[in-house]
Amino acid sequence: MYIINALFPVVLIALLGYLARRRHWLSELEGAAIERISFWFLIPCLLFHGAATAQFPADMHWAYLGGFYLVVLVVYGLGMVMGRWLFGYNLRELSIFGMGGAYANATVLGIPVTLAVLGREALVPMLVIICVHNLMIFSWGTALAEWQSVATSDDSNALPKSLPAKIWHVFTEMLLNPISGSLLAGSLFNFVGLSLPGPLDKTLDLLGAAAIPGSVFGLGAALTRYRIRGEIGKALLMVMIKLLLMPALMWWLMTHVFTVEPFWMKTAVMIATMPVGISVYIFSRRYECCETVAATAIVLSSLLSVATIPFWVWWLNQPVLS
Repeated sequence: MYIINALFPVVLIALLGYLARRRHWLSELEGAAIERISFWFLIPCLLFHGAATAQFPADMHWAYLGGFYLVVLVVYGLGMVMGRWLFGYNLRELSIFGMGGAYANATVLGIPVTLAVLGREALVPMLVIICVHNLMIFSWGTALAEWQSVATSDDSNALPKSLPAKIWHVFTEMLLNPISGSLLAGSLFNFVGLSLPGPLDKTLDLLGAAAIPGSVFGLGAALTRYRIRGEIGKALLMVMIKLLLMPALMWWLMTHVFTVEPFWMKTAVMIATMPVGISVYIFSRRYECCETVAATAIVLSSLLSVATIPFWVWWLNQPVLS
């Protein structure tokens, strides 16, 4: 009942968003407007307010950070190895296939689900991860994809000219991204010792409260744009890596290799349980490869996560295991 009570509202709101678009109760333009308001305004308000008012630990949990990103890199690498071995993908395709297994929908879905399961105390360990989550994965993915371009180029000087510029572009893009930008601004506000005036604090709190239902509703509406378009076998492998391998490896590493405080460990595992992020498809469109696999994996992982997330919540609440 605890798992149902925690997750049911999130699933129902996403389902309502999906039905609203599917049944044309909302037009495509109206659905896109909800997504845009959530992504560009409501979620940044939530993240800025959370980072600006959070009580960050005096000593950073480096084992938590190191463990999380080690898992991301290992899963990314395993996805690439499997993509090469099973499907003969080139480096650009491997960059997308690996990303699909390692990139979680940590913000739009991860925040509401994790807060519903673990409570608001989970916001601080989540903010620590989200700050560099996108930057790390997309920088690595861009480096791999651009290396493919260099490898097939006749210009021997293409690497020093193109790759650093692409990485710098990703870095600046992430800084200007409303999610990363709001987190960095809120963290800076916090670290210099500033405090929010009472009226502004209440305003941001109200806007932040609207971010969770708004973003989940918008996510449900956005899923109507994606279809199971084929290449199901490849997409299912990506989904299995994302929904099963990544959370399992995250739990094992943080409980058997690193010394991580149990609550922070649970937060990391909850982030890892999230389905494939929609940005993987956007990345695939940018490089015009693996688009069908990415779109299919997003739909399948979102559907299957309704079963896998409750399993991992149950697993984390086993006293012997956690």
